[in-house]
Amino acid sequence: MSLLLPENSIEVIRGTSKTFELTVRDDANAVVDLTGSRIIFSVKTSPADPLPLIQKTTDNITQAEITVPREGKARIYLQPNDTQTLEALQYVFDVWVILTSGKRFAVVPSSIFAVKPGVTLIPL
Repeated sequence: MSLLLPENSIEVIRGTSKTFELTVRDDANAVVDLTGSRIIFSVKTSPADPLPLIQKTTDNITQAEITVPREGKARIYLQPNDTQTLEALQYVFDVWVILTSGKRFAVVPSSIFAVKPGVTLIPL
């Protein structure tokens, strides 16, 4: 039996690697040129928490990267240590883009980030 998750939700098994791909589009569904832009992915227990449990940015290419800027494509990389110590619960996440113009947009609004327990716990 699988938990039904809303469209933007993410489900990961605790302590695993996972890559998320996204294509950024504007309100008219046109691809946004991400050349020089910054992507920020954050996970928190609740939106009101002051600090994220996980945060990935394109400032560090091992965390996230814009793969095809003119096609609005980016990737976010989760490593085992990002979720290894999290409890198997539902958290919240969002993804923001900051364009070179300084405009900021939530390209994925607050959504569910579900961490599931794994059977095998592999030490880091």
